[in-house]
Parts: sequence; structure tokens; C-alpha cells
Amino acid sequence: MSNRHSVHSVNILFLIVLLLQLMNFFAADMPQYPRLIANEALFVLLPSLLYLRWEGLPFRKAVRLRSPGWKTGLASLLIGAGLYPVSIALASVFQMLLGYTMTGSETLLPKTPFEGVLAIIAYAVMAPVCEEIFARGIIQRTYHDRFGSGKAILLSGGLFIMFHLSLLQGLSIIPLSLALGYVYWRTESLAASILTHFGANAMAALVVTSNVFWQTAPSVLVSPMSMLIGILLAAAGYTYLKKNTNPKQKPKQVRPSLARHAWPLIVAGLIYLGLIGLEVSVGRSPETFLDPVTVDASRLIAAGEWDYALYNRADDAVAEITCRLEPQEDTILLRWGSVHQAYDVEVDRGRFVGSDAKITEEVTYRRTDGQLLQGVHLGEFEWGKSKTEWAIDSERLLVKYAHAGETEQTVQNFELVLEEAEGKLILEGTSWPWILAALPFSPNYAGSAYYVRPYAWRQETNDHGPMLEQVQVRVSGPETLETSAGPLQAWKVTVGQETAWYSVDAPNVLLQHDNGFETKLLVTLLNPVN
Repeated sequence: MSNRHSVHSVNILFLIVLLLQLMNFFAADMPQYPRLIANEALFVLLPSLLYLRWEGLPFRKAVRLRSPGWKTGLASLLIGAGLYPVSIALASVFQMLLGYTMTGSETLLPKTPFEGVLAIIAYAVMAPVCEEIFARGIIQRTYHDRFGSGKAILLSGGLFIMFHLSLLQGLSIIPLSLALGYVYWRTESLAASILTHFGANAMAALVVTSNVFWQTAPSVLVSPMSMLIGILLAAAGYTYLKKNTNPKQKPKQVRPSLARHAWPLIVAGLIYLGLIGLEVSVGRSPETFLDPVTVDASRLIAAGEWDYALYNRADDAVAEITCRLEPQEDTILLRWGSVHQAYDVEVDRGRFVGSDAKITEEVTYRRTDGQLLQGVHLGEFEWGKSKTEWAIDSERLLVKYAHAGETEQTVQNFELVLEEAEGKLILEGTSWPWILAALPFSPNYAGSAYYVRPYAWRQETNDHGPMLEQVQVRVSGPETLETSAGPLQAWKVTVGQETAWYSVDAPNVLLQHDNGFETKLLVTLLNPVN
């Protein structure tokens, strides 16, 4: 490649491409996969081709576009495919260490075969071709001529990670980014590194499109066994390349001025640091960056009654629930009752225990805006009875808990300040699934609310009492939900760690709710809301 200003020019090219990637944030309303395809073509490939033309470099020779031979090509492919489950495992580890996941990605999954085809083109065709020309064919090739093979692999790999504009994703693809650089250097073939990239991204495309194509792809490709097989495949590919390839080109001994050449990378690094700082903040507390959730309480003005069956984690029916919505003059009264059977089950997710109980509860919401006002919870158990009464008084939650056993009676009073929740919708822990039937349902709708449990076990203080936390409310779908009446189209709503599904057609009836321990399913709509 040309020696004149090559490192400086390549660094400027990287900064330009990185800035172009930021435009994706402003095009978030575009359909996901056409946007990804356009991004690769216009904001990665096109700047790379323009750079080569500007420098007067012949494309095939400059990027080393040559055939690696079928055996070397297969070995390169196996390295990429084998490292995909490793990247998934690393992502899980870093999610746990960093304390957040990338929320909302489920709303971007393809819902039709056509969208699935676009996803495959975006992930398995456009990304490997365009990104390898940019990252390996131009950046690594230039760095190799100036710094040597080892530094070139590390530097181009680091910039490739930065290019993805995500700390979580970047950490998970460290092995893959280094492998791409190694394959390109070892084979002296851009086609080989494209095959490595294709191997990894093709696996990702199969998982992403599993709901419209290969439905068992996640269980097959993302598992401990697949990771073990992946490591063996990658190791086999690496061994073959090491034994059967011999890079001939030696780096030129040129020492560029670091200060002059590095400024574009310093600017790019500062941009990257700002973005990953935002990612961590949003990832750990996404609800703090969202507008307050609103509900259209006028949609809850007609009475309705529903029957639900409650199932434990072993899919055993353990209770029947009847819920009734009773609009009053200025309020909305929600009441329900259930009779529970004791259970003690062991499943993959752990041990789950429930007791014999009879539960009744009433919760009152304000009719104008659906804001929580007061409630009472009555429980009858083998060990006695309990009664929890609570009400919101201005900026306070007042709770009275009474427990009557065979030998003792206990009364506790609590007061919880709600100043931070002022002006926000407050959701009560057991009644919220019915109230959120009045959400403004639309794909990707998201907002923040406060989630309150008047009387619950508090892990931090090791006692019982009221709990309040800010949560993210997110809508996705519509998606197909299996119900007692057959498959129905449903909106999926997540509130913190809980999930509810609502019928798409108005009135939006609660079809299913999963709180992480038990799941209630709609059995009958006794009195449909008109």
C-alpha cells in the first residue's frame, strides 16, 4: 500500500465511519433490517471504496482479495462458527459482571419470513463483506505495513470492537475480533477472514430468525455442548492454519509520528467512552431515562369479570382466580379472590414452594388517571390469618399489617415516603396486570413507573414491610400467544422482571401474566367489557 500518510488517512477513515455509525441512532424509526443493510453499504463499504480510490489503490491488491483455497477457507469458516457460542457465553458472563443487559432487543426480532431473509442478508452477507474490507482489508493491512503483524492484529481488533459502539457487545467479541485478524494475517486473504466472519454471523442469523425459520436454533447453537463443540472446531481450524499457511510478506520498518497519526483515534476513543458510559447508565437504570407511563383510565369504565387458572413452575394447576372490575363514580375498584393448593416442586430453575391459602384483595384506583389510591389484602393460611390495609396519603404510603395466629397476634404500622414517585404512575404488585390493560399499546412503547408492594420480604433490611422501586414498562409485539381458545395475537408487556400479555383487539384483555414464580392464564371472560 502507499506509504504516504497511510496510517494518518486510515485513522481519519475510521473516525469518519464511526461518526457515520452514530447516524443509526437518528434512524431508529426505520425498519430494523433495511436500516442495517443500508448502514453496511453506505456507511461502511462506500467510505472504504472511496478511500481506496482517493489513495489510488487497486481494490483487489490493496485489500488482498484472493482465494485462500477450499481447505483453508473451510478452516477459516470453522473458526468463526466455533467462536459464536463462545461469544454468547462471554456475553452472559459480562452481563452478570456489569449488572445489565441490552433491553428492547426482543422487539427487533423478525416477525415474518421476509424480515427473516433481510436479517440473514444483513448479518451473514453484508456485515462480513463490508466490515472485513474496512477492518482487515484497509485498517489491518495498513497497520501491518507500519507496526508488524502482532500489533496490527491487536490494534485493528481493538478498533473493530470500538466500531460496534457497545461495551457489552465489544467485550463479548474479543476472541472473534482477534481471530479475524489472525486469519487475515495468516492466510493473506480477505476472503478467508470474510468466511470467518460469515461463520460467526451465520450462527447469529440462525438464532435471530429462529421464530420464523429454525425454531430450535437457540437450544442447538446456544448451549454448553455447543460451546464445547465450538471450541473444538475453532481449535481445529486454528491448528490447520498454523500448519498449512506461511505469511510471506514482512512489515516495512517505518516509524510514524504517533502524535500526528493518533488524533483521529483519540477523538474516536472519547466518543466511544461517552457512548459506553451512556450504555452502562441506561442498561443499569433504563427506567430513569424514560417518560412516565400513562394509562387511559376511560377505557376501564365498564364492568368486567374474568376467570384465570394459576400454574406453578412445574405447570401444575394450583389455584383458580376470579377478578372483577367495578367502576365507581370517581374510582375504579378491582377485586379478586383465589383458593390455592400447597406445592413443593423442583425444576431446572430451582425449588418453588406454595402453601394452602384463601386470598381476597381489593384495590382502588383513581378514575381520572388510573393512579393508585388504596387497597386491602386478606389471607387465610394453615398458620392463621393476615390482613394488610394500605392507602396513599399525599406523598406517603400508610400500611397496617395484622397477623392472627393460634397463640399470638401482631399488628405493625409502616409509613413509606413517596416523594420520588410524585407525578408518576404507581403500580401495586398484584393488581397492575389488569390496570395496564389501559396502556397506549404500540410496538416499542416504553415508559417508567413505580412498583409498590405494601407488605413484602425486604432482602436489604432482612424484614417485612413496604417496598417501592422504579421500573421500566415496555411493550413489544404483537406476537402469537397460545391460549385456551387457541393461538391469539397479543401485546407483550414487561414490568421489571414480570411479563403480561394482552389481546390485540380492544378491549385489551389480560390473557396471561408471569411473575417469575407462577403464571396465570385466562380461562373464561365471564362478562366482556363493552
